[in-house]
Amino acid sequence: MNLRDTYHQLEEEARDYADADRVLRVMRRRRAVRTAATVTFAALVIAGGVGLQQSLTGLSGNTITAVPAASGSATPSSAYPALPARGPVGQGAAVYTPCRYACPTLLALADGRQYLLGAHTITPPGNITLSPDGRWLGMPTASGYELRDLLGDTTRRIASPATGGAGSAYSPWAWSADSRRLILGYHASGDVSAYTDVDLTTGRATTPHLPKGYEPVGILPSGALFLLDQSQYDGSARRQVSLRTGGSAVTLRATGAGVFSDADHGLSVQVSGGRIFLLEYTGDKIAVLEFDQKGTLVSRTPLADGEYALGPTPEGYAVIQLPPDQRTGRQRLLSAGRLLHEFPGEAEIVIPGGARH
Repeated sequence: MNLRDTYHQLEEEARDYADADRVLRVMRRRRAVRTAATVTFAALVIAGGVGLQQSLTGLSGNTITAVPAASGSATPSSAYPALPARGPVGQGAAVYTPCRYACPTLLALADGRQYLLGAHTITPPGNITLSPDGRWLGMPTASGYELRDLLGDTTRRIASPATGGAGSAYSPWAWSADSRRLILGYHASGDVSAYTDVDLTTGRATTPHLPKGYEPVGILPSGALFLLDQSQYDGSARRQVSLRTGGSAVTLRATGAGVFSDADHGLSVQVSGGRIFLLEYTGDKIAVLEFDQKGTLVSRTPLADGEYALGPTPEGYAVIQLPPDQRTGRQRLLSAGRLLHEFPGEAEIVIPGGARH
């Protein structure tokens, strides 16, 4: 099991990422019957406290330290300065929670500083996002969604559409690799009532016209959307996946005895520019397959024990290495074998470009 697979399992049972309590209830129930998944949930869902000093260390040597908490309690929000309401603050490196159960959600900057985003914000992987270049911070609001330029004074506000009922919320669906566009999905309990294509350069928000039953999973360098027929989320043992762009179809095929999905593993498709990434499962082993936009296999990277798939970066594909003891150890964020950052062992992390796809 891996982080993105768990994300999809939570979606199947809880669906509504805006309801953090519901996600936690699902996690607790699943943990009781599937103890083998504990290490995965520990990295994904806010589910416990921490009483030790932990830190996020970047390549520059800057260290972001989570203030020690009293025994049995979470790190207090008062330990962190609030994100300034306006003006440039710096390039975003990650959004994360340093521990589980009531820990605050933090914005970590590339220079090592960190700011408080909220004391009890919604679970970051569902609704909070950073653009691939770390410039734009996206968060849901009571009236829709807000994208803030961390390097300037601009804020783009997207109003909730008329469609969608109570409990609906925006989630980031797909970024363009150049950080100029973001597809948002407006949904409740996983049922999307509308997609919105946001142009960050102009602030213009439009509704993409999609064939029925398709969802956008990526934005090509040309600006065209990659679309996925949602019937492929049927849980069958699937050895190939088809994507559509314009009037063309692209077929991606698994290698050897691997599958892209089955009864135990959800389909994972991520797109970054002209690169398409799928997770391939062979028994209890997982590999990251990279394809070009024509469907040609570029690389196959098996994940080592203790590594969990996260998402594409400019350097390659990011994975998390969990420490043997998450309470006292560090998570290592790697891409193409290069250490990007270290996080608290129980942290939940959103990297730049982090979205559903």
